[in-house]
Amino acid sequence: MQRWDGGLFDFSSWAIPETMDGGCFREGVVRYLIDGYNLLHAMGVLGGKVGPGGLERARAALLGRLCGDHGNDAGCVTVVFDAAGAPPHASAIEHYRGLQILYAVDGEADDVIEDLIECEATPRHLTVVSDDRRLKQAGRRRRCSVLGCQAYLDAMEKRRRTKPPSVEAAAKPEGVSGDEARHWLREFADLVNDPQVREALGPDFRDENEK
Repeated sequence: MQRWDGGLFDFSSWAIPETMDGGCFREGVVRYLIDGYNLLHAMGVLGGKVGPGGLERARAALLGRLCGDHGNDAGCVTVVFDAAGAPPHASAIEHYRGLQILYAVDGEADDVIEDLIECEATPRHLTVVSDDRRLKQAGRRRRCSVLGCQAYLDAMEKRRRTKPPSVEAAAKPEGVSGDEARHWLREFADLVNDPQVREALGPDFRDENEK
């Protein structure tokens, strides 16, 4: 049990995945613990005023991008969001196409991420993604790998460019489809009004918008 803000929370069900989709400890696979809203801010998506439903659309677009970036290793990615602005009746733990999504229902996302780092049994196998100084210090204290948001985005961009094509990938792309891209462009009409934001959302959105 972990304590913050005067309350107790049972972390037994808030485990960062150790084995999923074949196992996160197989050679070359890295587990990620991502500060969700911090990453969205770094991408420029939440830099200004967000309209009604904007947070939910921003979360959904981010999760779609993470699935595309991590592909079959999405099960090794945990994303933490503050509960404020969470979908109505959202559970503390949800899953989306392999990703594990945590909402800090009894505290703040930073508190949850820090506690997860402290509880992590194999910190050397974990990469923490955040620009928050406190979380970076917590990760380094436990000897986790630590990436700032831009460094993580750059690494994912390099991974997309160097990823070799496969027969399976050609038959079923891991990223969003054209219909999905058009859907998110419509949904993000109140958010994506800036070329820098479209750039942040990635090639699927840029390519579809330029057609």
